[in-house]
Amino acid sequence: MLAERLTAARKYLDDARFLLAAGRLESAVSRAYYASYQAMWAALGDPPSGGQWRHLGIISHFVRGHWFEPAHPQRGSGNLEHLRLPLHRLYQFRIDVDYDGLSLDIASVRECLQTAERAVAEIEQRAQGGSP
Repeated sequence: MLAERLTAARKYLDDARFLLAAGRLESAVSRAYYASYQAMWAALGDPPSGGQWRHLGIISHFVRGHWFEPAHPQRGSGNLEHLRLPLHRLYQFRIDVDYDGLSLDIASVRECLQTAERAVAEIEQRAQGGSP
């Protein structure tokens, strides 16, 4: 399942780039968010309770970093703390465009794509046994 979700993440990221180039900024944000969501799910596996990951929960679990370093302490900062705020911002931007109908400027949309790219790259690097 890891490979299928990571493949979906890459496709969504490609879609986000295409949408950005086409000037479809809000749709680009939505695809960028779901690229990161699928990538994080690929890294974490299915949630402990079954079903689907909740959006803020997946970010928290992902940032903690137990998926690549199980012995990391349960308390304190996560292994990927540098991604926590950007992923939360990406999530909030996605809510803003999908539910509240807000428009974003090009700089914010580019930030969203960069965040998704960073998350996917982090996962791909660690899946290959390395660290970024």
